Amino acid sequence: MPEVSIYVAAITAAAGVLGAAIPQIPVLIRDIRQAGQDRRERQAAGIRQACLDLLSAAGSLQAEVANAGLCHGAEMDEKLVEIRSCAAAVKLHAASIELLAPATLGPCAERLAREAVRLAELAVEKTDPIAKQMVEVPLPGPLDEAAEAFRERAVAEAGK
Repeated sequence: MPEVSIYVAAITAAAGVLGAAIPQIPVLIRDIRQAGQDRRERQAAGIRQACLDLLSAAGSLQAEVANAGLCHGAEMDEKLVEIRSCAAAVKLHAASIELLAPATLGPCAERLAREAVRLAELAVEKTDPIAKQMVEVPLPGPLDEAAEAFRERAVAEAGK
């Protein structure tokens, strides 16, 4: 008969442990869901910020190219350096987006980076190194189009 009481005690203890654990299961499930939602929100915020950074860098490049058209002399070299830096910033932010959202935003970001580099190269080409001024200010049309296409795609993705 003592063996039966050991079994009864073991079953009673197991039931007590199980009874204490059951109320914790919904809490655990809620915590897991909340952690997943927090991760998705952080990722979405990171993508949104990367998109804003890319568009800002593209806008800065356009402004630098337009401002360089007004410069001449020694300050022209500084403007060309700044134009190249802005184009590099666009490439960096585009790469960030390609890492964060390769399938959805990556191709548009890559196109925007290509157009930024092309505009920077045109700015250098259109600058007379002897006169230290732009002979012709390159138009940012293709960069504008790429930026608008990227912005539309980013807004569409943010709305999902």
